[in-house]
Amino acid sequence: MRNTRLPPHLAQAQEQIENYAREYGLDFFPIIYEVLDYRTLYETAAFGGFPTRYPHWRFGMEYDQLLKGHIWQGSTIYEMVINTDPSYAYLLEGNETVTQKMVMAHVCAHVDFFKHNMWFAHTNRKMLDEMANHAARVHRIIERQGYDVVENFIDTCLSLDNLIDYHAPYIKRPDATYTEPLIEAEDEETVHGLKVEREYMREYINPPDFLDRQRQQLDQERAGQKRFPVSPQKDILLFLLNYAPLERWQHTILAMIRDEAYYFAPQGMTKILNEGWACVVAGTLLTTDQGLLPIEQVIETVQQTGSLHVADGQGTQPIYDWAILAERDTVYIRTRHGLELEGTTNHRLLCPDQQTWVRLDQLRVGDPVLVRGGDDLWACEYVRLAPASAPLALPVATVAATPSGATAVCGGQQVLDEALAAQGGAELQAAIPAEVLRSPRPVVLAYLRAYAATHASLTASPESLTVASLSAQDSRMLHLLLLNLGLLGTRTCTDPASDQWAVTLDAPAAARLAALLAANGAELPAAAAVWTDAVVAIEYRRAPVYDISVRHSHRYAAQGFINHNSFWHSEIMTKRAVEPSEIISFADLHSGVVATGGGRLNPYKLGLELLRDVEERWNTGRFGKEYEECDDIAERRNWDRKLGLGRQKIFEIRKLYNDVTFIDEFLTPEFVFEQKMFTYRYNRDSDLYEIASREFQEIKQKLLFRLTNFGQPHISVMDANYNNRGELYLLHRFEGVELQMDYARETMRNLQRIWSRPVHLETTIEGRRRLLAFDGVDYHERRID
Repeated sequence: MRNTRLPPHLAQAQEQIENYAREYGLDFFPIIYEVLDYRTLYETAAFGGFPTRYPHWRFGMEYDQLLKGHIWQGSTIYEMVINTDPSYAYLLEGNETVTQKMVMAHVCAHVDFFKHNMWFAHTNRKMLDEMANHAARVHRIIERQGYDVVENFIDTCLSLDNLIDYHAPYIKRPDATYTEPLIEAEDEETVHGLKVEREYMREYINPPDFLDRQRQQLDQERAGQKRFPVSPQKDILLFLLNYAPLERWQHTILAMIRDEAYYFAPQGMTKILNEGWACVVAGTLLTTDQGLLPIEQVIETVQQTGSLHVADGQGTQPIYDWAILAERDTVYIRTRHGLELEGTTNHRLLCPDQQTWVRLDQLRVGDPVLVRGGDDLWACEYVRLAPASAPLALPVATVAATPSGATAVCGGQQVLDEALAAQGGAELQAAIPAEVLRSPRPVVLAYLRAYAATHASLTASPESLTVASLSAQDSRMLHLLLLNLGLLGTRTCTDPASDQWAVTLDAPAAARLAALLAANGAELPAAAAVWTDAVVAIEYRRAPVYDISVRHSHRYAAQGFINHNSFWHSEIMTKRAVEPSEIISFADLHSGVVATGGGRLNPYKLGLELLRDVEERWNTGRFGKEYEECDDIAERRNWDRKLGLGRQKIFEIRKLYNDVTFIDEFLTPEFVFEQKMFTYRYNRDSDLYEIASREFQEIKQKLLFRLTNFGQPHISVMDANYNNRGELYLLHRFEGVELQMDYARETMRNLQRIWSRPVHLETTIEGRRRLLAFDGVDYHERRID
């Protein structure tokens, strides 16, 4: 068996880095590193970081996706760490030593957070062994029950694994026990009174008022029996374990899924404190000073040259760090104009108000999104081609730009200038060459001019200009090239069977394009423009993801949207050796980046700025009774007791808080004012989003509302003997957001499979209380108010 332990030089680096981390106050479990080849690493990643898991098709699917991403897209997993004692972390064989050292420093911060944050305290630190035990149990069950039967039941359980009580990790929960299901009484009990020996004495021994009291008592007992449980139960999985008519093997599997759900739950409860990277998938095109580049090539360029600038919707900013992460849950969106983006659930886009950000997993069909055009940022140098005989599909290098219209030759290699681009456009290449995307503006215009003049499927009318018969990728490239020129087109699929697409410009945009092409763009700069588009399709996927860090604005233009990057990780990794406080913030903010597992609101900037604010307040003494009672604004602004307690407070927050308690305690009116925070709402009359309030309490309440329960609906068991027939009655605690009905129906279907009796769900739809029901065959809905 191949040795996967650290080689001597990395073992020495581990010792140095861990000693360095301890000097800053970090305290972590022993860390065991394994150096794995890429196939073994991707297999482990598909299992969620654990080398042994129960057999299920989803693990194979995730492995296949990871491996294809590595082979065909060049994605690479650099690190992975799991919350156990000792903690296991995985390094990719073949990485440079400096990369392995960076990963080790990163892992120390993660494990410190795992060890000390109270919300991780209840997790099973021997989960590595527990996962292996789960796998062994499932294998034994499969041998007895058959693979398909067990797999289908696991599918059902996994669809319900969020129906647990997230916010009670320290409540002593009753152990799951296997009990008989609830059944109706065989005989109806009646009141007979006290036993009498002689019939003529009955009414004396059992007078009518005594019998009435006995009947009332019996009725109360029956009412208590009919409504079970006595109080609502939020941990629905535990309730099913205790009372559903499960076979023993089903009970074992459901208990296993529940245990794993509680193990991963703290990851979602500390999202603001340990925000992961906000990332996009391979192939996402960014507007850079070297052209439109896919993000994986952006990272490769930064690695090789250390210099690349991106458009941020306001100007250009340099990229100064990057990261490539293992398989993550992603959200794919498509807009009415055909723009597409896929990124992690916490990846954020700029909203139409150009001030607030929205996470991808918060978007719904119909939601507005901002589209930015006209950044007009292009490459500054011609692309050099090799060999000259095959100019438009070969490796890229660059030379200094030559005068417009000349074909430069450097070392026997041509460069893609205006003349050659026009030749390529006229010859109608099978696909728009990637080299065109990496070319200066005049070259792009020359290509488009020739392309438009010779393209057989280009049709023009007084209302529009349409380029048809394009592949999906060609249409995407053309769409974004036009957008960078300040022209918003509409990209549509005209023939799904043959994957044919078209890009259409309306009359004003078509006229401007004609003017640009006629003038070669020399005297007609792109029009900076902002549009509001709408989401028309959403899909939930998994993929490896890529992250960059942009200086100053921490945002970048990609796929027609303004995207927020992840800032703090790069600040820590580049400055931690100098600034002790930043490694602590790194532990707090990013412990969940590579932890296994994975809810809703995650305002990254809020978490970062609020931690900075807390550190500053405790360093200067801006807290406590004396400070709060000070009415002098100037004195409060210049308040500095030089306490130097900021770092100590950060450690305390790392230990005791989750997102809800963190925001509840440390958000202040001064912070809200300085950060210019507000709540907003949609005005149907003006068709615009407007500021609703700048009041501190309203802002705080809205934040806490969206953080509680990860933004997921609150569902509780209200009655397990509904209608006195053993049917399950659930209540959705309506808080202004309606259920997604497709999700609700599938959840009810899977609950019915386990409960084996009809399932009812009370909710609110369009302001009216409704009762949804599923009896195992049909869905029913009725009003109950």
